[in-house]
Formats: sequence, C-alpha cells, structure tokens
Amino acid sequence: MDIKKRNYLSTAVAVYLSFLLCGIDMSITAQYKVQLAQVWGQGSNISSVLTVNSAVGIGGIVASLFTGIISDRFGRRSSAIISSILWAVFAFGMLHAPNMGIAYFAGIAGGVANSFTNAAWTPSMMDAYPDKRSLVTLLTKFFVSLGQFILPFIIVALAASHISFSIAFNSLALTYIIIAIACFVLPFPKVGGDQVSNTQKSDNSTKKFSRDKIKITGETIALALMGFSSTAVFMIWTQTNQELGKLYGLSNPALLQSVYAITSLISVLFTSFIVSRGVRESTILILYPAVSACALLLAYFIHNGALLYLVTALMGWFAAGGLMQLAVSLLSGLYPSFKATATSAIGLANGISNWAVIQIAAIITAKGGINAPREIVLFNFVICLIGVLLAAIVRRYQNKRAKENIQDLEN
Repeated sequence: MDIKKRNYLSTAVAVYLSFLLCGIDMSITAQYKVQLAQVWGQGSNISSVLTVNSAVGIGGIVASLFTGIISDRFGRRSSAIISSILWAVFAFGMLHAPNMGIAYFAGIAGGVANSFTNAAWTPSMMDAYPDKRSLVTLLTKFFVSLGQFILPFIIVALAASHISFSIAFNSLALTYIIIAIACFVLPFPKVGGDQVSNTQKSDNSTKKFSRDKIKITGETIALALMGFSSTAVFMIWTQTNQELGKLYGLSNPALLQSVYAITSLISVLFTSFIVSRGVRESTILILYPAVSACALLLAYFIHNGALLYLVTALMGWFAAGGLMQLAVSLLSGLYPSFKATATSAIGLANGISNWAVIQIAAIITAKGGINAPREIVLFNFVICLIGVLLAAIVRRYQNKRAKENIQDLEN
C-alpha cells in the first residue's frame, strides 16, 4: 500500500530562499571590503578581508568531512537548523567583529554553514521529490546565481538611499534566524525519501544499516572528482577573464562578468528544462565541458577582445550550467540512503578546487609574465578535457549497470 504523499512546498520555499541568501553571502564581503576592514580595525587594509574570506573555504573543506554523515544519521531538520544559525553567526560576526581574529572565526562559521546547507537542504529536496532529483538540485544552483546577480542592485539601492551597509548584514542574519525557527515546524522527508511503498521503505531501512554492503566503483570516484573539475573551470574563468580582456585590448573588461552572469542564469534554467524532458545527465556532463574546451581554444588562438564576449557567453552557459549539481544528483542516486554524504563528498572536492586552482593560477601569473592570462586559458582547457573524460567514465558505468539492471550501489 502506498504511503500518502506529503506536501513539501513550504519546505521548498525555505530551501531556495536559503540558497538565494547563500549566493549573497558568498559575494557580500567582497563588495564591502573597505567598510569591513575599518570595522575590524584594519584601516584601509583590504587584504584582511581576503584573508577572512579564505577562512570560509577552510571551514567548508573541513566541515565536508562530517556534515553529510550528520545529516544522514540525524536527519535533515537538525542540519538545516545548524546551517541557518551558523549563517546568522557569519553575518553578525562579519559586521560586529571587533578585530580580524573574531572575523576569521566568523568566516570559518560561514564555511561550516555552507557545508551544512548543502548537506541538509539539497538532500531534503531530493528525498521529497525523488522523480525530479536532478531538477530540484539544479534549482539550487539557479538561486545561488540569482543571489549573486541581484546583490549589486541591492548595494546600489542602499547607497542611493543613504542606508548603511550594516542593514544588509543585519537583514541577512535576521532572515536566517527566522528560517531556523521555521525549520522546527516545516515538514521534512525522511532520510532516503518517504514517498515510497512500505516494501521499499523496509528495503531502504535494511540498506541504511548495511554500510559494509555499499559498493564504491569507478563511477563513484569519477562523480566525486567532478566536484573538482566542474568548479575549477568556471572558477578560473571568472577570476582571470578580465586580465585576458586587458591583454586583448578591451577598454572595459568588467563587462565580461555581466555577460557571464546573465548567460549562466539562463543556462541553469535551460539545463533544468532539458533534463526534465529526458535528456540524460551524463550527456550534459560530456557535452558542456567539451564546448567549454572549444571556447577556450578560441580565446587562446584568436587574439580579439570582441571575441571574448562570445567566449564568456559560452563559458557562462556551458561551464556554469549546473554541472556540479548534476554530478550531485547522479551520485546521490547511487546511494539513496546516503544522499547527504554523497553531496558532501562532491562538496569536499569543490572546496579543494576553490582553493587549489587559484593557487595554481597565481603561480602561472607569477611565472608567465604578460602572457600569463593565455597560459591560464590552456590550463583551464586541460581541466575541461579531464571533465569530459570523467563524464565518459560515468556514462560507461551507467550503461553497464543498465545491462545488469542495477539501480544503485547499496546492495
């Protein structure tokens, strides 16, 4: 007998509001570097803000080792509450820290909060809507991008109204506190999903406590590594495209970022649409980085500033179209009782990527001289090829599982 389906619309509102705010959180400190440095007693030393921002990455990497396990073991509700509270600590801490040391700890709290966000909210939606697993995961990417897109307009509106920047941080913190309180009453699906038959539920319960039977294959490893490759490609491009624009003679290379932001938003919606119409996730994971690689070759061989607008649009569409979210969806599908752990595994690779590729790009910049931006393009091209290879491995294992009628790797 089928279990009656519950309505998770209210939970979905909280989920995607949280990811929209997460997009703002990830960008807001960079927008107020001067003001925050002064609050922390650092004067005009904005490098202190960059140092604190690195703490967010460190907190995220460390937290990825345990947040998924906590979410799968104790449920999504508790992890969602922890996430919201820590984001509030981050926002209040950034604004009210009396010194850089306290701000650094607030930054670590933000990194841990981000990891709990991914471990709590994303699996909640996959559990609530198992037939739309990839779609609901892609929407998290859309709302993060939307938050990053609207933040500059919020900043302009505050400045035009002569409203202190502190309003932005306080509003973020208060909104997160409201979400944390709401989590106590919002409906959350059971870990693994509760919209299945009693028989399936019993099977899932058996799987849940049979960790020794879980299989790890080349498909598992390839999907986890996509957390690195999919993030690295767009991270490198967004961090270095303006230097390439200057090298190619663009007078206002900052416009490249606007082109990138708009096309990435549209791309996530388009990718969500084609996935909902039956296009295989692995097809997208192969095609998108392949097109990104071709775009990077154009940027490398054709020294034309105007062409970079086309390349940036292609990178926004095919590099930032939700590839990591599709990898999360596929890996979670292999381990339905351990979705949060799967999400955290990709999140760990993502966190390492955010740190490592920038370090490598910095080394190339230091040694490459004036031609460094083009050398970074080649480095990014290689990562695209790695992404294509990883996706091809995933497709091969998928086809093999289909022939053997294997749905997941928990038995």
